[in-house]
Amino acid sequence: MFMIGLDFSFKKMSSIKQEVFLFGGLQIGLSMLTFFSICYFIFGFNFDTSIIVASAVSLSSTAIVLKHLNEINQTKTSYGVASVGILIFQDLAVIPILLMIKLLSSKNLALSDLMITTGISAVIVVILLLLPGRFLAKLILRYSAKMKTDEIFVGTVFLIVLGSAYLSQYFGFSLTLGAFLSGMIISSTPYKYQVASVLVYFRDLLLGIFFITIGMQVDIAFLVKYFAIILILVALTLFAKTLIMFIFLSFFRGAKIAMKIALSLSQIGEFSFAIFLLASQHKILNLQLDGGILKYIFGAEFFASITSTEIHQFLTLMVIFSMIATPFILDNLDKCTAFALKLMRIPQKFTKKQTEDNQEQEENPKKRIVVCGYGLVGQKIFQFFKDYDIEIFGVDSNYERVEKGIIQGDKIIYGNITDKMIFREIEIEKVTAIILCIESPVEIEKACRHIISLSRYTKIIVQTRDNALEAELKAMGLYGVINSTREIATTLSNLALEAIKEEEEKQEEKPES
Repeated sequence: MFMIGLDFSFKKMSSIKQEVFLFGGLQIGLSMLTFFSICYFIFGFNFDTSIIVASAVSLSSTAIVLKHLNEINQTKTSYGVASVGILIFQDLAVIPILLMIKLLSSKNLALSDLMITTGISAVIVVILLLLPGRFLAKLILRYSAKMKTDEIFVGTVFLIVLGSAYLSQYFGFSLTLGAFLSGMIISSTPYKYQVASVLVYFRDLLLGIFFITIGMQVDIAFLVKYFAIILILVALTLFAKTLIMFIFLSFFRGAKIAMKIALSLSQIGEFSFAIFLLASQHKILNLQLDGGILKYIFGAEFFASITSTEIHQFLTLMVIFSMIATPFILDNLDKCTAFALKLMRIPQKFTKKQTEDNQEQEENPKKRIVVCGYGLVGQKIFQFFKDYDIEIFGVDSNYERVEKGIIQGDKIIYGNITDKMIFREIEIEKVTAIILCIESPVEIEKACRHIISLSRYTKIIVQTRDNALEAELKAMGLYGVINSTREIATTLSNLALEAIKEEEEKQEEKPES
């Protein structure tokens, strides 16, 4: 959630209001209504169990889907923006779902009291995190960057994330909400890209640990016993969620993009683990049937004998299997989309309501130039391009130069170019040319190798004083390698030659005495 917050600043959030609030609200509302109706009216589960199951099943996996979108660089397409917008709303919807569990677990707790307490807590959290939080986060990151130690910088970021998360939890909200808000706070600072580049490794590691801990909770004997039933219910759940999202998204994004979004978000999300666990601990989950067809098929006594732990195990396995299916769907999304549309017999003309994802970018995108190093040379380059309609921004690991550039109105970010991930964060594949204005031969070589491995089309221009490095860089096939020492010497020598020529011409012009 912190990484999501980094990608979505307050300005950006306001630009995707439709995707977050309209699409997200419709997805959660229609899905909950559908699954609640199935559980309560058809299966005959009691109200508490029905609403808990419906709420949890309506959520999708932020971790899996967002990671996939980032890997294939689809977060800014119509399909990607809508998917992320719905995921953000789902993550925010976890808050009222957790409050609902708290309300259902304590029958003596008045709804009005809970709403008032929650409202006051929400105001306090927002005020504490968003108002002084912006200033404090920037101040702390500035001092950690000044120390020029990656370990201290990473530790500072973790301090901000964990501090915000626990502050959110202290006032009754989820840890993830605090992490999301802290990400949005840092997204408005020049340290955003460096933070994202150093945390991506921890994100993948922690995500792996999370799924390992979930797998450790699985009862193998229980899985074998109910394997067929679980697979059938998972397939039906995926189908139902896909159909619900496809129906309403078709009116806004066209059939093809709507189906891609629906298939991508058809799984049950990781927040469902927490919802089912919390509901199980509060003894809310039970299968005391109030009617429905299951009562007549299996008998009420059969379901009454099932414990809350067994229900939790069953629902957890459903979530796991839906997640297992997700990578196969995402890796073959275009094929699955085409097959689903063909199966539903959607006319071809309705699949082209909007431009395809790969054609959504501007036909003539604005040219982008990146300058690595905001020293004297870098600053002169920025001054040169001020009169051109070219997007230019700089990267520097010296926070003082970064702040100087921001004050002068230049777009500068804090980042370490020896870290490959910083180039991924700035989307190097969309950069026309990158100019390296740094002194260290080691940093230049590392940066060039990172850029070449990520983008074959970005033109690399380097200035260096090292003759050996110059030869090595030219062998790598760089667009331009300028030996600043030789260029200066050549320029000075040419001026000296011109001075000699002028003097000779004057001598020739003198009349003979």
